[in-house]
Amino acid sequence: HSFRGALDGQGRLSAWEEHLVTFTADGENPVAGGALNADEFPAPLLPNVHITQTMLPLGTRCGPWRAPGDCTKAFAVQCFLHELAVTARRDHRDFLLEILGEPRWLAPQTDRALNTGRAIGVINLATEKAGWGRKLPKGRALGLAFHFCHAGHVAQVAEVSVSKDKRITVHRVTVACDFGPLVNLSGAEHQVLGAVCDGLSTMMSLEVTFEGGRIAQRNFGDYKQLRIANAPHVDAYFIESDFPPTGAGEPAFPPVAPAICNAIYTASGHRVRTLPLSREGFSI
Repeated sequence: HSFRGALDGQGRLSAWEEHLVTFTADGENPVAGGALNADEFPAPLLPNVHITQTMLPLGTRCGPWRAPGDCTKAFAVQCFLHELAVTARRDHRDFLLEILGEPRWLAPQTDRALNTGRAIGVINLATEKAGWGRKLPKGRALGLAFHFCHAGHVAQVAEVSVSKDKRITVHRVTVACDFGPLVNLSGAEHQVLGAVCDGLSTMMSLEVTFEGGRIAQRNFGDYKQLRIANAPHVDAYFIESDFPPTGAGEPAFPPVAPAICNAIYTASGHRVRTLPLSREGFSI
């Protein structure tokens, strides 16, 4: 991902440029989850936007991954938005809310279209429940991220501490979701808790590499999942709106990485631009 953004004299986002290098197996279409759409947040809300993508040939077979496409785009977009907020010397929550503007449904009666009112609702709920703005010890901070995908609006606040040797502790993740009416509250809660643990596990150290044309990781000794002792406490809150319901299994996954990485920056001054975190010297 490559980004450029412009800020006006009041520190508001006024222009957005984004380029994605992705892959194609047939020369015409991106691989599963590899497309960049023109209506990705925050593009539809800005007056000046330029979005492009380049597709490179790929011989390795690809399939969908949890929250296809959004699982990677949310990290890049939401971390860059945080960079812009820091550059503008603005509170990250206020910066996002200003981009969203007045409550409106960008394509009424289309459940896959962003509803800024619902987005504002989950951002306000997550930051309220997490105690956004409260004073924390040195080396400990809150990080915020919002993402809309699979018809679900989700905001997350991660409370993270970073030691001098780059060991991180994710103490708590506060999640606010608007999936529409809930049929099974327990099921929705467990999907959100699982998404947070899955997201942290993935962003921390999981990657597949190739040696001599073969996958190097043979089992879980080489592909180390998050252990129970490192799992964060997760608080899940839901706004049961009257909009058409959607699934809870995917929308809560994409905001995990940017929320944690934004907290890492605030706590340590280190801006994460590469995942997994182990590549940048972090451990858990």
